[in-house]
Amino acid sequence: MSYWVELLGCETRFVKGRYRTRIVEAGEGFPLVLLHGMGGHLENFVHNIPEYAKHFRVVAMDFLWHGRSQTEGFDEQVLPALVDQVLDVLNTLKLERVYVEGQSLGGWVASLFTLKCPQRVDKLVLTTATGYLPDEEALPGSKRPNPAATIDQALGVFHDPSDGNIRKRLEQVVFDGSLITDEAVALRAKIYRDPAVNRVLREVMRNHIAGEGPTRHAITDALARQIIRPTLVYWGDKNRPGPEVGERLAAMIPGARYHCARDTGHWAQFEHYQEHNQVVLDFLLDRG
Repeated sequence: MSYWVELLGCETRFVKGRYRTRIVEAGEGFPLVLLHGMGGHLENFVHNIPEYAKHFRVVAMDFLWHGRSQTEGFDEQVLPALVDQVLDVLNTLKLERVYVEGQSLGGWVASLFTLKCPQRVDKLVLTTATGYLPDEEALPGSKRPNPAATIDQALGVFHDPSDGNIRKRLEQVVFDGSLITDEAVALRAKIYRDPAVNRVLREVMRNHIAGEGPTRHAITDALARQIIRPTLVYWGDKNRPGPEVGERLAAMIPGARYHCARDTGHWAQFEHYQEHNQVVLDFLLDRG
């Protein structure tokens, strides 16, 4: 089904506080904020927004330097600015307390936001979240990525944002590559071929992967233990890092639930989304 057939009942607009942020809103009730992953955009939640909107006021947003949010004002630390942007959107929309789901980078930002502003978060969903660095002795078999190899791979699609390269990149975030449609490729291509977005996302990738910011702002075991809001950690068994990392993260967060979906890659909110939506809604609605 087409993205915008699924999102037909949503409102797309820009909000302007201290930052210019593109958002999609749908539904009524308690607010649920959705935060996408590195290099992504709010349409990453296309299969989740309509179902969530049956129960909540859903606000999905493009991060700074992503999608159609502002490209100006790049901060080489990356993460503090994204956390501040979430706070800015909440304040601009006058949302005092929210549920937050973050996927990949969005999960990292959601964790940092919850640590910074616990009074603003009622419940937290971390879907294949990045940024977690467990104590080295905790998972002795796990390997940390080589930044040099990772950055070359990440920048390749910006150097040549052809349909073929974009499709290849998107197929890496799912276990079943056939789920990546021509529309998904065309949408990502439209964004990546915008000169301003392309230019700033290169800086995001360089600084986020190879800079000192990610290590400085990592979610350590000690920080994970300080997340005091009810939390669901949602993983895919084919995600990298693997389920052992998701299990460890959930074990560190007091009282957190853990769910691992089978035959599911990094886009766990997208792949087998029916399962994802049910598990998340059961958690947010206190069903079982």
